[in-house]
Order: sequence, then C-alpha cells, then structure tokens
Amino acid sequence: MAPRTRGNWSIPLATALAVVATAPAPAAPASAAPVLLSQGKPAFGSASGGAGFEPSRAVDGNSSTRWASRAGVDPGWIYVDLGATATITRVRLQWDLSCARAYRVETSPNATTWTSVHQTTTGQGGVEDLAVSGTGRYVRVHGTTRCRTASYYGYSLQEFQVFGETGQADTVPPSVPPNPRSANVTPTSVDLAWDAATDNVGVTSYEVYQQGQFVMSVTGTSTTVTGLSPNGTYRFYVNAEDAAGNVSQASDNVDVRTPPAQADTEKPSAPTGLRATAVTANSVSLAWTAATDNIGVTRYEVHSGGVKVGDATGTSATIGGRSPNTAYTFTVRAFDAVGNASDPSAPVTATTPSGGDQVGAVTQLTTDTDLPWGLDFLPDGSGVYGRRDAFDIVKLSPNGVKTSLGTVPGVVGTNGEGGLLGIEVSPTFATDHYLYVYHTAANDNRIVRIKVENNALVASSLQVLLTGIPRNRYHNGGRLRFGPDGKLYAGTGDGQNADWAQDLANLGGKVLRLNADGSAPTDNPFYGNGGNARYVWTYGHRNVQGLAFDAQGRLWQAELGNSVMDELNLAQRGGNYGWPACEGTSGSCAGYVAPKRTWSTASASPSGIAIVNNALYVAALRGSRLYRLEISGTSVGAETTHFAGTYGRLRTVEPAPDGSLWLTTSDGDKDSTPNNSNTRVLRVQLN
Repeated sequence: MAPRTRGNWSIPLATALAVVATAPAPAAPASAAPVLLSQGKPAFGSASGGAGFEPSRAVDGNSSTRWASRAGVDPGWIYVDLGATATITRVRLQWDLSCARAYRVETSPNATTWTSVHQTTTGQGGVEDLAVSGTGRYVRVHGTTRCRTASYYGYSLQEFQVFGETGQADTVPPSVPPNPRSANVTPTSVDLAWDAATDNVGVTSYEVYQQGQFVMSVTGTSTTVTGLSPNGTYRFYVNAEDAAGNVSQASDNVDVRTPPAQADTEKPSAPTGLRATAVTANSVSLAWTAATDNIGVTRYEVHSGGVKVGDATGTSATIGGRSPNTAYTFTVRAFDAVGNASDPSAPVTATTPSGGDQVGAVTQLTTDTDLPWGLDFLPDGSGVYGRRDAFDIVKLSPNGVKTSLGTVPGVVGTNGEGGLLGIEVSPTFATDHYLYVYHTAANDNRIVRIKVENNALVASSLQVLLTGIPRNRYHNGGRLRFGPDGKLYAGTGDGQNADWAQDLANLGGKVLRLNADGSAPTDNPFYGNGGNARYVWTYGHRNVQGLAFDAQGRLWQAELGNSVMDELNLAQRGGNYGWPACEGTSGSCAGYVAPKRTWSTASASPSGIAIVNNALYVAALRGSRLYRLEISGTSVGAETTHFAGTYGRLRTVEPAPDGSLWLTTSDGDKDSTPNNSNTRVLRVQLN
C-alpha cells in the first residue's frame, strides 16, 4: 500500500493513525516553489573582458556564452537587477574558469548598500548551487581576491541564476485554531473539530497531532481519526498553516479515551511457574508460564517489595539495578487490553552474588515534584538540574542534599514540552561562574547564560546569547553540550514545521554551534551564508534532544522520530540528516547522512545520551529503558537494554565525576504544570 504523504515526507499506513477529512483535498504545499528570477534581466559588471563577454551573457540561459571580468582590474563583480524586491532562496553559479575560490554573494535594495548572504574562500568552481536567505532587488557576485595577471580574463561565469519569490514575504503565522473538540468516540475512532484560524493572507491547511506525533494535514475544520486502540488514552491538538509555510502555535488539547472493544470484566489468570533463570551481582532474569484470559493477555508487570520493577510483553524479563549480596523476592501480574489485572503469581526469591555488572546497582539520590530536564556537574562534584515546568534550578550534592539556586527569568511553558530545558556548566565555571541555559520564552526558544554566586542565581547577570529558535507545544529540542573545542552545541526541534529543518535560514531542526559569548564561530560550515545559517552545524533534524562527545572529540546526536524510527547519528560538519523526506532509514533517504542506529519509536524516543569509556548510553522516554551501545570505529556495535519499565520514562543521562551515571525520570511530562509530577534522580554504578 502506498504511504500517506505530506509535502515531501511520508508516514507508512501501518504505523500512522489514519485520518478521514470531511472535505478531502490534497494538502497545500508548505510554500510556493522558488522561481528563476534573473534570466533575461539587466546585468552589470566591473570592466569586462571585451566584446562577447558582457554581463548579459551570464543571465541569458545559454551556458555556451559567458561574462568575464578583465584581469588586472580584479577583483571583479557582476550584479543582476531583478526589477522588484524579492525573497532570495537560491543562487546557482556555473563558473567557466578557476577564479571561483574567493567571492561573496550579496543582495541590495538599491545597488548601493550590499548585504552578504554567502561568502567563501574555498569555492570549487564548476556548478555551485547555494541555499541562501536574503531580500533585495539586486543580487551581486563579488570576487574578493585577485584572480590572475597572466591571462586577459579574470572572474568568469557562464550562468548566474537567482531563485526566489517576488513581492512581500509573508512571515505572519496564523492564529491558534480555537475551540477544538471531540465527538462520537468509538473503540477505534474519534471525530475531531475546531473553529477556523485566521491569517493575514489565508489558512491553507490544518495539521492534526497526537502528543507531538504528526497524524495528517486536512483542509477543513473537522476530521475523523481512525486506527485508534480500544481502551486507549489520546491527546490531540491542531496547528494551522498558511501558503508561505508559517505554522501557528498549537490549539488547546483534546483528551480522548476510547472505550473497550467489548465489555470485559474478567481478569486474566495468575502467571504460573515463576522462576529465576540467571542471577548476577546486579540483575535477576525471570521467566514464567503465560497467563490465560477470555480475550487475551497484553502485558505483564514484575513487582518486588510492593513496587513495580519491570514490564514485559512476553514471558521473561531481566530486572537490573539490583545490589550485590542481596535477596530479592519477585511476583508477576498479567493484564488484558481493558486493564484487568490478574492476581500475583507465586513469589520467587533470588540472591545476587558479590561483584558488579557493567551497568550496576542503582541508588536514588532524590525525588522531585517537577521534571528534572537539563543536568550537569559543578567543579565540586555536585549536580545542577533544571525543573522544566517550575523554571528553577536545583543544586544536588552526591549524597542527595538539595539547594535551590533560584528561578531563571523569562521562562514560559507551552502546555506541552517547553520550559526550562538544557543546562550546561561553563568549562571555566571556576572563574566565570556561568550556567548556560536553553529555555522557552514567550515567542521563541533561546540560549542564555546566568551567573551563580553564593549558591544563588544572579538575575542581573543574565545574558541572552541566541534568540529565534522556533517554539511550539512540542518539538522544542533543548539539549546543550560544550565540545572539546570549547564551543557550545545546541540541539533544536523543528517547532512542528518540518520544512524548517531544511531551511538554513531557520534555527529549527538543527544542531547549532556557538562561541561561549553567543557569537557564531567563523569556521562553521555555513558561516558565509550570513544570518541564522552562521550558527548551523548540522541540519535536517526533527527533534534533537541528545548530544555527547566521545574520546575522539566526535559529536553523537539522538533524534526523536515521528511514528517510524528514532535515530542515533554521528555528526558530520554541515551534514544533512534528511528530515522530513527521510525518517531514520524510511522514506526518500538517498543523498542524506544515514543514522548509525535506529529504533522503533515505541521502543525508544531518545532524550539524553552520555558516553563513558567508549560506551554510549541512551535514555529512552516512550521505551522506558536505558540502552548501552559499544562505539566501534565510526559506528556502534553490541547493544544491551537495561531497566525496561523499572523506573518509567527516562529523560536525561549524564556522566558524573565519580565515574557513575546520573539518570532522571520523566513521568507526567506533557502539560507544563509545575509540581504535579513524581520523578527521581538516580545514580547508576558503572563497573
């Protein structure tokens, strides 16, 4: 069966919720395709190489003719008059001679004042197809170094093509779709409706989401969502989109609970034959005989000491995080699709031996009523973590003593997954006392830094380093990480506008690279493009929330997929990772940087990652587990799974100064309401 598509990306029907619109129509494109604006337009140049080499030859659509500047009067330049102000998105240069290494591409409203949109000293000649971002009536290519003295000709272009859109660019997003509501809920479907949003030009489509997962675009203000599971809980919302690709903020949530497929009050039988099949210093492997049910058993829970310590869909589980030389008693309960629970199985007791596993014992450092999101360590060995929905930062000693450092000014929530996100301690904290923070503000996500003096944040010291990272209810990114090069790296989300991930002029769907003072490093891959592109390190991402450097100084990235695959990537300077055309290895992936490992979204949804002793650890939200992968060359090898279902959703994992891992849980993390969660900070021993 063919996949359902939106723009240039797709979701297979087997993994996506189906949607039936009341007025079926193809989804509108995110924006009008850029058109060739320069062909046949007036062109002007510095002293040309004589008759037959006039500037008009470069904009005539004929690659057998060319413009050439005159040697000896270089650097040369050529500009084209588009006839009207235009939004410039692409410049294609077809060079005739080798004087193409050093040049600028510039725009101007008046052919007098010029703004650089691309600059290079390492041009390769031939055909260069440049993604740029600028506005102006005039576009110029200007050489920046002397070309040659022995030849009569200097800079030489066969074709100079400018692409974009004329007229005033539309940058105003639609209003939030009001009054979302549901009706006619069945075990497998629900009708959704909302009132029309408004826009300065016009709304072209609405995007239906389920807790951050894209479902479908529709053109009307109602739809029927099918493919739901009986006795399931869903949270829907809607974004409006206009023809320019501007996306509104999310509507209010619509919470839906589907009824059971049939009345079922009969609980499963108790599992039998529970036994320990393997015991190590820090884990116990269990197996049991399947329970029976009048409809069917869907899952099992493992309990110890009255607390759930594991989940399983089959008849076995390994329970990690145990202490050595300790007796543990376990029971198992079966559940059916309606949620009826069996009586517990007969107990089994196993005693762990001495020693230690690679991933060893787990101890609880503290609990919290809010969400510990960003986490890093101070020079004294204490951790600092941010409470996402409460907007404050806590200092946590290795023995579990908490000290509130205060609230970060200017943070707001999104009624979803925005708020106080990444935290990174300055590499020179001992002298500058800075914490770097990624947070949601009223109109964007941003990166700031603020000082800590005498165990308190100094509000007056706050500096805003970078603004304009797109925000929405979900897909806000948020991870920060200083690299061994002293630069600050930030993972961003696409702000629920997938097209922004491919737009170098937009900070969404990227990994960004900044100097410590917030400026753009001049060796960034797109620095010459100017604007936001100066900060881009990699692009084509949906929602990057995991960043970690290995012993070789290489950056690894974890990215949340939509409904098919999550990704583990190894960063390539300037690399394009394919979203939205490619999700993991699914879709149109040719030409994009391939992931090093993928997981189904149900088994992962990776948030934080950490690297210790050449092993990479991935904290999984939806998968509620910790993955350990061995780094092998430029890829990853053996993978083991730990704590499946033991501690719930896992948000952040960080290497501690003592060689352990600190791990934060993330239950109750979808509403931006402060202090309504039950979370923990855990210490994981590594051996």
